Amino acid sequence: MGKMKILIILVLVLASAGAGAFFFLGKDAEGSSDKEKQPTAEELAAMSIDTDIITTNLASPNFGIVQFNILLDSEKAKEEAEKRTPEVRAAIISTVAGFTKEELVGADGIAMLEEQLKGKLVEIMQTGKVERVLVTEFKVQ
Repeated sequence: MGKMKILIILVLVLASAGAGAFFFLGKDAEGSSDKEKQPTAEELAAMSIDTDIITTNLASPNFGIVQFNILLDSEKAKEEAEKRTPEVRAAIISTVAGFTKEELVGADGIAMLEEQLKGKLVEIMQTGKVERVLVTEFKVQ
């Protein structure tokens, strides 16, 4: 019975040591949590571009005035996007022109516009990746 108690104690000690090691080694090399990995405002600004305000006709007899903020995954990707301004602008115009006024109304319409534009921009970019597209100005008349 004495050996059985020692064996049980040994198993418990090893299990708790393993759990402790898992907890501490589960963090990244700097020991930071997920919340600390969020980019700062300066980092976001260094990796994003704002488009010009663009006015274009819609699929319905209306027109839209839009502006976007495009967040890229690196400064190299930002440089490429800036060099591809005519292609980015054409993608915006063709995407917005494919919608009717009714389709763009509300949060769902804006989200759909952002998602479709992101898809077109992903096809254009060769270096880096488009992280997100945000509508920063939006008017339909």
